[in-house]
Amino acid sequence: MKVFLKKLAKYVAVLMFIVVTTLAASIPMARMEWPSDLEPAKKERPLAIDNVNLVTMVDEQILADRQLLIRNGIIERIEAAGVAVSDEYRRIDVEGAYLMPGLFDMHVHAMDRKNLVLSLAYGVTSVRNMSGYPMHLRWRQELAEGQWLGSNLFSATPTMNGKKNANPLGQKIVTEPDKARELVRRYHSQGWDFIKAYARLDVPVYEAIIDEADKLEFPVAGHVPYPVVETDYRLAKPMMTLEHTEDIFQGPLEHQYNDDAVKAIARQLKEMNATVTPTLMIFDHLTRLAHGKQAFLDKLPLDYLNPMMKRFVDATAGARWLGASEQLQASLEKRNSYFQYITLVLHETGVNLVLGTDWGAIYAIPGSSTHDEIALLQEAGLPAEAILKMATINAARVLRVEDRLGSITEGKTADLILVAHNPMTDPKYLRQPLAVVKDGQWLGKNDLDRLKETASKPSSTYLTLGRVLEFLID
Repeated sequence: MKVFLKKLAKYVAVLMFIVVTTLAASIPMARMEWPSDLEPAKKERPLAIDNVNLVTMVDEQILADRQLLIRNGIIERIEAAGVAVSDEYRRIDVEGAYLMPGLFDMHVHAMDRKNLVLSLAYGVTSVRNMSGYPMHLRWRQELAEGQWLGSNLFSATPTMNGKKNANPLGQKIVTEPDKARELVRRYHSQGWDFIKAYARLDVPVYEAIIDEADKLEFPVAGHVPYPVVETDYRLAKPMMTLEHTEDIFQGPLEHQYNDDAVKAIARQLKEMNATVTPTLMIFDHLTRLAHGKQAFLDKLPLDYLNPMMKRFVDATAGARWLGASEQLQASLEKRNSYFQYITLVLHETGVNLVLGTDWGAIYAIPGSSTHDEIALLQEAGLPAEAILKMATINAARVLRVEDRLGSITEGKTADLILVAHNPMTDPKYLRQPLAVVKDGQWLGKNDLDRLKETASKPSSTYLTLGRVLEFLID
């Protein structure tokens, strides 16, 4: 028996060594990963987009019958339609179509390069990633250098959260103010775009993050922590954005359907000069999932989802909502409608809003989810102009990049979306772009279809695991 146990122990030790070695090897392999089907960005000859109506997102909203000249990825000049141009320009007659700035999605969770490829194919030329992993810094650099075509990536730091309900696979648990300050300085030196704060941070830790970030002019965004809400909601004033209408319902509203309280909170947010990202799409999405269950899921293009992330959702949130009772379904439907009401009140009160979806969570598909959010904002009663501002110039201002993105202005980057009809009349036309211009590169329908095909082949579970393990040891 002793001999058997010794042999068994030896086999187990060998097996554990193989498992640990295999897992450890996934980290450098993930760092070296380079999908062969990524489309590289191309520096094209100057571009003349002729007979176009420009939706500028500045004072004079629509410039009819124009010609837009683009050189080296920059909007060079706006002329009258039909002006003669030299042979150096590639002239494209769009026959009265409408061109507007590329869209921003200000709340995503990009866990695969192909997420950013798919997003671009839908005219979303910039995204704000709300939970940072080491690979996001690499991807951002690759995109900036034009190594592959995808949405511009602005990324949060690793999410900073307290202990309660924390997810160690995606959050850094911080319970001491000094540790919080240390992390803020470290993340700033690494070059992240902003800090992500989460719901369970204690007030002293949150205040340490805000104070240290202010010294470094390092923005903070995310969930207003529940302890902060309970102490004084106005402590959230320094945050760049407050995420989710749902958070207003769960936080200062205390799960109460109280119209007067909604209006009072909206006035308070206006006084705080707050910016809110409603993310109606994700709660509507899980509501549809809870109602339709597998039939709803079967209609989604799940091939676009990273396989490891899909398995994680299958085992967690997916299982919860697929098993929703009729009582829970009714509760979700009521809340879903109320979140739209809260968003409309925020708009009517003059609270600054930006568009975000939370794609990457609960089977939400990159790119198409952005257009689902637009449709839900319309359903909530927001006018088209307000919605388009949320997705363009408002977002650019919040990210402090309005000098180069967010409007059609001479000297700005040529990140644009072309649609058949006036999106100011109905933003639904944005869902099916005729073309997208990325850094001056014309992407016609065939190009966009090719990007979508590429996006249907995401990274493997093994390499994705390597990226998560890299986060854990970082």
